[in-house]
Amino acid sequence: MRPLLIVLNAFVGITSTLIGMLLIAYPVLTAYSYSLDFLNPAFSKNFLVPGTAFITTGIINLSALIANVQHNKAQYNLSLVGGLSMISWVVVHALLLQTMPWLYSTYLVCGCLIMIVAWQLKGKWAA
Repeated sequence: MRPLLIVLNAFVGITSTLIGMLLIAYPVLTAYSYSLDFLNPAFSKNFLVPGTAFITTGIINLSALIANVQHNKAQYNLSLVGGLSMISWVVVHALLLQTMPWLYSTYLVCGCLIMIVAWQLKGKWAA
């Protein structure tokens, strides 16, 4: 179970940090010739807020990854916060956009798995 948690934290941490940076530096919709009016009134003319939230989620998961690798006693708590932050980001962003793309579903499943595995390893569930 622990290797699964490490892999999930690494996947979510690395990809969400990189995607968050790309959202801020180069908005995805402009690459495909879509208008940013698609997002109004949810966001302004750039992706600063969702990109920053995605980077924050990635940093939390990367810190959980480091804590898991070093066997820190806060490793499972950080993983729980990382999974919760990913679930929260996906739910809020999907509600604002009123759509659920496949990538959001993937991150939602990863966030739920992180929460379940971290809770199990912490010893608070299904002992």
